[in-house]
Amino acid sequence: MKNSKRILSLLLACLFCLGSLAACSGGGAQADVTTDPVDTTAPTDDGKWPAVEGTVIYVDAAAEEGGDGSENAPFKSISEAQAKIREIKSADGLPEGGITVLLASGEYSVTETISFTAEDSGTENSPITYMAAEKNGVTLTGGITLNASDFEPITDDEKAKLIDDTAKEKVLKIDLSKYGLTTETIGKIYPHGNDSMADSYPGGVGVWTSELFINSERMELSRYPNEATEDRFNAPFVKVGDHDDVSVFTLKDEYKEETFARAALWGTDDIWIVGFLGWGWSSGVLPVQSIDTNEMQVTLGHTNYYGISEDGRLFFFNVFAETDTEGEYYIDRENAILYVYPTEDFDNSSIVLSSFDGYIINMNGASYITLDGVNITGTRANAVFLTGDHLTVDNCKISGIGNNAIRANGTYLTVQNSELCEIGDSAIIMDGGDQNKVIASGNLIYNNSIHDWNRINHSQEYAVQLNGCGTVVSHNEIYNGPHQAIIWYGPNHIMEYNELYNVCYETDDCGAFYSGRRLDCYGSTVRYNFIHDVGSDGGWAIGIYYDDGLGGQTAYGNVILNVTGHGILTCGRDNIIENNLIIDWGDKPISITARTRSFPNNFYSHAIELAEDVAEMQKNPEWLETFPGYGDIIPLVEGYDGDYDDPMLSTNPANNVIRTNMFFTTTAEYKKDMEYDYQCFKMGIIENNFKFADVDHVQLPGIENGDYTLSEDAEAYKNGFEKIPLEEIGRITEE
Repeated sequence: MKNSKRILSLLLACLFCLGSLAACSGGGAQADVTTDPVDTTAPTDDGKWPAVEGTVIYVDAAAEEGGDGSENAPFKSISEAQAKIREIKSADGLPEGGITVLLASGEYSVTETISFTAEDSGTENSPITYMAAEKNGVTLTGGITLNASDFEPITDDEKAKLIDDTAKEKVLKIDLSKYGLTTETIGKIYPHGNDSMADSYPGGVGVWTSELFINSERMELSRYPNEATEDRFNAPFVKVGDHDDVSVFTLKDEYKEETFARAALWGTDDIWIVGFLGWGWSSGVLPVQSIDTNEMQVTLGHTNYYGISEDGRLFFFNVFAETDTEGEYYIDRENAILYVYPTEDFDNSSIVLSSFDGYIINMNGASYITLDGVNITGTRANAVFLTGDHLTVDNCKISGIGNNAIRANGTYLTVQNSELCEIGDSAIIMDGGDQNKVIASGNLIYNNSIHDWNRINHSQEYAVQLNGCGTVVSHNEIYNGPHQAIIWYGPNHIMEYNELYNVCYETDDCGAFYSGRRLDCYGSTVRYNFIHDVGSDGGWAIGIYYDDGLGGQTAYGNVILNVTGHGILTCGRDNIIENNLIIDWGDKPISITARTRSFPNNFYSHAIELAEDVAEMQKNPEWLETFPGYGDIIPLVEGYDGDYDDPMLSTNPANNVIRTNMFFTTTAEYKKDMEYDYQCFKMGIIENNFKFADVDHVQLPGIENGDYTLSEDAEAYKNGFEKIPLEEIGRITEE
C-alpha cells in the first residue's frame, strides 16, 4: 500500500471528496481543514554547510567557544543562536524570508530543556527554522553514551544470584557513577497506567526510570517470563488463579509451581509487575509488596484500579535473577550499577542510557518555528512540547523516550515526514481548535512512520490521540503497538490514507481506530485507510471501533483485512458506514448493536455521560448550526418518563446508515455475516451490503501478492461499490 512519488494536489483533492455524502439527522458534517504540508528546504550533502538562502546562523557543538554564529565561527549551542535572533528582532526586526539556524552534524548533549517562548517566534513572512545541515545528522540527546570497554564481568556473589547458568558467564556490569549518574538521575519505577494511582502512591509519581538502548533499540528490564515472538495475547504472561479482588492472588495451576519455585530465588527488592488484571483492555504497572513462595501468593503494594479477575495476565520485571536473555538489563539504583546480558556484537554497538528527566524541546507560546531533520532521544520524560501556532516538526526522528514523544496544543501545528519509535507511552497527543464553536485547529499529522510505542504500560497509550477540533491525520504508517493505534475526542477530525497494522496484539476488546462513550465527537471521519493484521489469538480486536454510544461518525472507503474480531463495530447513533471492503474477519464483518438501550429499564450504564454531552453541546449555536438535527436529540436522564422507543432519545441507535459495504472471505473457513439488532434496522438504514466467497481469488486476483484491488468485473461493482484508491494509501516516499 505504500506510495512512490505523489502529487500534492491529489491529496488536497481527495481530502474533501466525501463532502457531499448524505448525512442523517445530527451526523456527518465536517469543518474546512487545510492539509497543505509545511514546505521546508531539505539540506544537501555537499560539504559541511549546505547552501541555504536568506539569513543563516551557524551552530556546531564541536566549535570553539566565543563564535559569532558565522559560517567560519559558528556558535557552540542552540541557546546562543536564540539569543542572536532575539537581538536581531529587537534591533532591526526579522529579515524578510526569516532566519535559518543551521546545525552542524554531531551530538548535542541536553542537560536543560531547550525552551522557546514568544520572544523566539518568527512571523508568517519571516519564519524561524532550526535545520540539520545533514538530515538526521544532528542528535539532541538527554542520554549518556556508555563505552563497551567500561563493562566488566560480575563477581561470584553476583553470579550466584542469577538463575541461568549461561547468564552467569555472560552478564556484565558497569559503574554508572563514573559517568556522573546517581540514584536521583537514574530515577525510579513508578505505578503506571491508572491515573488514580498518582495521588495515593507513597511519594507520588514521577518520570520514568533510566532505560537502556543498544543501537537505538529499547532493551528489556529483566523479567519473567521472557518476551515471546508468537501468541502474544497469551504469552509471555502468566495467568491469575485464586484472588481476593484487591491485591492478593495466586496463579493458575499450569504456571504456579515453576513461577513460585523461581520466585524463591528472586529476593524481594523492588519487584514489579505489568498486569492486565481486571480487563483485557486495561493494564497497570504495579509494585510487588511480597511473594509468599510457601502459600504461593503474590501481594501487591498497590491495588489495581479495575480489581483482579480470573485469568488476569501479568509478567514480573525488575528481577535481577531473571537477567537471562540477550539485551535484558537490571539497574541497582542504590549503588548506580548497570547489569546487562550483552547483545551480539556488543563491543561495537552504540550503548545509551536515558538520563535527562525533562522535555528536550519546549515551544511554549511560540509561533512560526520549524524543527527540521533533527534526532531527539534520551529523555526519561516527554520529548517535545508544542503550544502556540504554526509550529512544525519535520523530517525528525524521535526515539528512546520514557513517556510521550510529542504533546501539542495549539493551531496550525504540524508533525510530518518523521519517525517516532521506541516510545514509553504515546507517540503524539494533539489538541487544538475550539470544540464548542466547531473551529478547526488546522493541525496536521502527515506522512510519519510511528511504531513501537506503549512500551511500558502495554495499554491505554496510543500512536495518535486527538483532542479538540479538526485535526487531520493523513498518510501515516502506524504499526507495532500492543493496544489501540488512533483514538480521538472532539468533532471534525479527519483520519485518511493511513496504513495501520500489527496493533492490538496484547489487548482485548479494542480497535485499531477507536473512540467511545461520547456524543460530542460528531463529524469525525475515518476514510481510505488500510487496516490489517489487528489483534492476536485469544484477543478480540476490531478494525474501526465506535464504542459505547459514540455518534456522528463516518467510516468510508476503508480496507480492513485479518482482524480477530469485527471489521467495524458501532453501537451509537447518527453514524455512516459505507463503501468499506472487509476481508477475512474473525467474528463479524460489521456489527451494529443496540447495547446503549439494552440494560434494565432501558437505562444504559453510560447514559448519563451521553446525556451530559448532548445537554452541553445543545447550548452552543455554532454546534447546532454545524450539525443540523442535533438539537432534537433528547437526553436520557434519570427519571425520564417519555417514550423509550423515540428515535431521538440519546441512547437509541437511530439514524445510522450502513450501506454498500462488501465482505470477502478468501478461505474455505466459514465466516459469519453482518449482524444487527432489530432496533438498529427499525431506526436506521441498513441496505445493499454483501458477503462473497472468493476462495479461488477470482475477484481478488492479486491478494496473494498483497494487492487487494478488486477485479474489474467483481460482483461488488455490480452492486454499486465504488473503487477505493489503494495506490494512494500509506506513506508518501520519493522514488
